[in-house]
Amino acid sequence: MRRAVLVLAAVLPLAACGTASPSAAPASVPSGPVTVKDCAGKDVTFDKTPERVVTLDGYAAQTLVRLGVADKIVGTGFPAPFSADQAPHAERLAKIPVLAERVPVTEVVAAQQPDLVLTSFESFGGPSGSPKDADLVTMRAKGLTSCLRGPGSGRAALTDLAPTYEYVRKLGAVFGVGERAEQLVAELEGRAKAVAAKTSGAKPKVLVLQDNPVAGQPLQTSGAGTIAHALISLAGGESIFSDVSSMHAEISPEEVVQRDPQVVWVITDYTFAKLKGQELVAAVKANPLLANTTAGRQGKIISTSQYLVSFPSPLNVDGLEQLANALHAG
Repeated sequence: MRRAVLVLAAVLPLAACGTASPSAAPASVPSGPVTVKDCAGKDVTFDKTPERVVTLDGYAAQTLVRLGVADKIVGTGFPAPFSADQAPHAERLAKIPVLAERVPVTEVVAAQQPDLVLTSFESFGGPSGSPKDADLVTMRAKGLTSCLRGPGSGRAALTDLAPTYEYVRKLGAVFGVGERAEQLVAELEGRAKAVAAKTSGAKPKVLVLQDNPVAGQPLQTSGAGTIAHALISLAGGESIFSDVSSMHAEISPEEVVQRDPQVVWVITDYTFAKLKGQELVAAVKANPLLANTTAGRQGKIISTSQYLVSFPSPLNVDGLEQLANALHAG
């Protein structure tokens, strides 16, 4: 685990995208004020390109690295998603100062004197002590979040990666690298379309599990307004809990047996889970609570790290490819 630091980031090499070399990454080129929309549809205007950025989570930092503007990041929180990255991005992410192993508290963020605070979560102030919108106003920093579309307020279930693409384009506009953002989106969309082209026929019914079920307690699953739900749809599957709206939902074991999943998709590495990684997967495979489902009888238990599939990130397509291969194996 890396030690938290409160120092400024050294200027980093620009991140590559696709097969482009690091030196090919375009510099930020401001062209007057830039206005983007926040998740409530309100205008957020930038008179100049942000120079001091704090990313509250590793997902946001991963996006900036791929846009070639990692040199703007003066610190990040929750670096755990970096473990899912590969070269050359992993090396660049490793150079970003870590402010906290979880989402940093307001005082730590304010000490960096940021002009922009980013998160791939859908709102500020969720984790205890982390900066809220009012705190950003006090520290004179702009704030941008990702915008997940989900059930509620008349919104349909999430069945595509539009939130990921929109977030990339929004940050591309803010940092004056719109061309790089479009290049990244085109690459991600192309890979997602390639997955869809290979999936046809019956859609396996999928149960998402976030932790190992315990007798007498509800099971933890993901609802329809999540990236995980979108990936199931794109991978040619069907979530058995598309009617559940919350991101982290509790459902009864009896309901799971009644809906009878054909595949159990274990999303590992949630901080609240009692077991992590393949230890969790092994426990789910041996869990008698799933024995009366088709997935349990046939041993169809697959897994993906939450660092690929929980929040808008370029790595969502990596998660999609993994899921599609596992769903349709054999």
